[in-house]
Amino acid sequence: MIRTAPFRARLPGGSIDAFIFDLDGTLVDSLGGITAALHEALVADGLSPVTPARVRTIVGDGPRSLCFRAAGLDDGDPGRVDRLVDDFLRRYAAEPVRGTTTYPGVHEVLDALSPRLFAVCTNKGRRVAELVLREFAILPRLRTLVAEDDLPVRKPDPRPLLLAAERLGVPPSRILVVGDGIQDVVAARAAGMRSCALLQGYTTRDVLLAAHPDLVLERIELLPGAMEPART
Repeated sequence: MIRTAPFRARLPGGSIDAFIFDLDGTLVDSLGGITAALHEALVADGLSPVTPARVRTIVGDGPRSLCFRAAGLDDGDPGRVDRLVDDFLRRYAAEPVRGTTTYPGVHEVLDALSPRLFAVCTNKGRRVAELVLREFAILPRLRTLVAEDDLPVRKPDPRPLLLAAERLGVPPSRILVVGDGIQDVVAARAAGMRSCALLQGYTTRDVLLAAHPDLVLERIELLPGAMEPART
């Protein structure tokens, strides 16, 4: 059961017409599959293998950042990073749902929040994001998907969220961004949206709370119950 303090278990402010969800760590737990593909790519290039614990601390800023951090390479060898990213993405796209599951209650959450509009905004590339969302029957429920390769910037820059809002046709002030990363909270604030931080994912509790999200929940399945206006 979620504690009422120091967590905010009810969303403050006005009503919400749409939700923008992060993907990894929010709708799906993909740590096992990401780790497996990254491990194989690193070993194939003669680099040290990586553990799930390490991946948990470096995931969330897109595939190039992930590979760069995992490999421990410097900026002087961009070609090697490019090859590593290509190999990682090839392996991951070949088995995009290996070691991946939806978090408990995801479809029930979407049912409960309907008929509000849904989008996903992810720092994962579009090809793999679509494969994952289609495999778990989430893609047909979305109004739009904004992925890492749709813009030259990614979260925590607010522009991917603002693009999603434009496609949704909903003002930013009436959108709730739901994610497990500090990127989601920071981007939402800059975009004029409210944010819900989920503690179930890959970012540590202290880091998420320090970002001051508008709502904090242990698990995504608690989201529908938190949509009632806060009482004073």
